[in-house]
Amino acid sequence: MGTEEQPAKREAESVADEAAVIFPDPSRCSGCAVGDLCVAAGSDDATLERLDTLLRVREPIEPGSIVIRRGDPFRGLIAVRAGCFKSAITDREGREQVLGFHLPGELIGLDAVQSKRHRADVVALGGAAMCMLDYHELLSLSACSRQLQQQLFSLFSGRLADTNWRGTDLSAEERIAGFMLDVSQRLVERGESGEEFELQMSRSDIGNYLGLATETVSRVVRRLHEQGLLDVRRKRVRLANRPELERLAEALFETR
Repeated sequence: MGTEEQPAKREAESVADEAAVIFPDPSRCSGCAVGDLCVAAGSDDATLERLDTLLRVREPIEPGSIVIRRGDPFRGLIAVRAGCFKSAITDREGREQVLGFHLPGELIGLDAVQSKRHRADVVALGGAAMCMLDYHELLSLSACSRQLQQQLFSLFSGRLADTNWRGTDLSAEERIAGFMLDVSQRLVERGESGEEFELQMSRSDIGNYLGLATETVSRVVRRLHEQGLLDVRRKRVRLANRPELERLAEALFETR
């Protein structure tokens, strides 16, 4: 009996060893789906190992969870691993204003580096997962790694200037077209095609961000779908006619 169990045990151990080699640990930078696009991009093995000791992974995160509150002291950065987050502020009357959305590979918290306080709530949307990185330890590590230093500089400077959707005199069609192209471009920067994607944010949040009523967002998206510019299936969006969308949003991108 013992001689029959021994080969089976060795086979099971062999399979486990192979699985450990084939499937990298997704909780580490080296095994992360966006690792090559985020903080760890271009880092050598030694730097990756040290990064792994710095990060704290949270996944999945329940939609609607507040991961940062406005006024919280700045302790570190959040790297988006999956899904989407939104930044928003709420006034004394309880009215929310969405300031932006954060996609996989992007950093959250850069606005608090100088003031040492977060200026907005950060809320998890669909499919959200994130890494938390101690800022000072990250800077110390970057001093020993030129690749990490260059990647941090690239991420820090990447989206300092954002579109002021509320401060521009644009039609609803121009805003929606520009928003879709903006999401597409950011996905391209993350190494994806950008031609088809899933919007994790609600139309209410999109409208709030763009300064439009929810009903207006739904009506314009439906119109662009009917005109063949967008192919929309629930949250799934395909840019069916990019040249026409770019023509429609031309005035927006000229103001950047």
